Amino acid sequence: MKASRIRGQPWNSGSSVSHQIDFDAHIIQVAGGNNNNEILTVKVIHKDSGAEIISHGTIKFNETGKEFPFPLTKPHMKASQTPQTITLELTKVDGKKFSASTTLSYLPNPRSRQSITRIDSIYGGLQVRTNGPAWETVFPYSFYISGGWLNYDPGNLKRFRDLGFNVLHIVPGGGGMGYDFDQLDAWFEEAEQLGLWIMYDMRHSFQNPEYVRYQVERYKSRKNMLLWYTADEPDGHEIPPSSTSRAYTHIKSLDLYHPISLCLNCQNYHFQAYTAGTDIIMTDTYPVGVNTSFSNKYQ
Repeated sequence: MKASRIRGQPWNSGSSVSHQIDFDAHIIQVAGGNNNNEILTVKVIHKDSGAEIISHGTIKFNETGKEFPFPLTKPHMKASQTPQTITLELTKVDGKKFSASTTLSYLPNPRSRQSITRIDSIYGGLQVRTNGPAWETVFPYSFYISGGWLNYDPGNLKRFRDLGFNVLHIVPGGGGMGYDFDQLDAWFEEAEQLGLWIMYDMRHSFQNPEYVRYQVERYKSRKNMLLWYTADEPDGHEIPPSSTSRAYTHIKSLDLYHPISLCLNCQNYHFQAYTAGTDIIMTDTYPVGVNTSFSNKYQ
């Protein structure tokens, strides 16, 4: 089976059209006979254009790694904010058919000169595009930062960068959205000049749709925006499990160009429900200054 580095990620119209979109298929043997040598015909169908065939070929049972490329330059393959339905249809010699569908997010270039972030599904980390078609690989390396520490010494942000950290993740204060936005703008501007990416934290406000809209609209077009951060240990704070999915859907309605992350605390407390509302799952490991006397398991 061939793996794709951008599997499950949006494809942007500014990317090279010479790349292929992989649609993996593993055809298992059908019970009741030896089908290993049987050839199946394959059609890749673009459902949204009236079931037009965009690629075709043949495949054997149990064959893997077979590619059926299709170009994104066809007239009906237009970049859109709406996902497009792609169906893989296989037909046996006796006429029996098998099919599976998925969606392709083929996004138009954003109107502003904002960053575009996608997840590298093989090697981890993120890929970011700011100007032109080239993608830059980013492995986020950072820690939670308080605004008080940044205010304590104007040189702290540069020291942070000089130590090798590449993502600025400021923790909001309590109450409302938790930010002085004029000060936040100044920090983000300095971060851009220093080559730092922004991980925007909405831990206190992600359950308020109006607060979310204000913050996403204010910062989604920043050149150094990397990703959004919604819930901080919602399982440990017993925040409603459905809240992360609601926030996820709302943010995606405003910005399809940056992934969403959250951090969980417990081993398995409504894990599936919480993680349904994120692209990236994080965990707090706290490896520095930990007193292991409180947990014999990790001594």
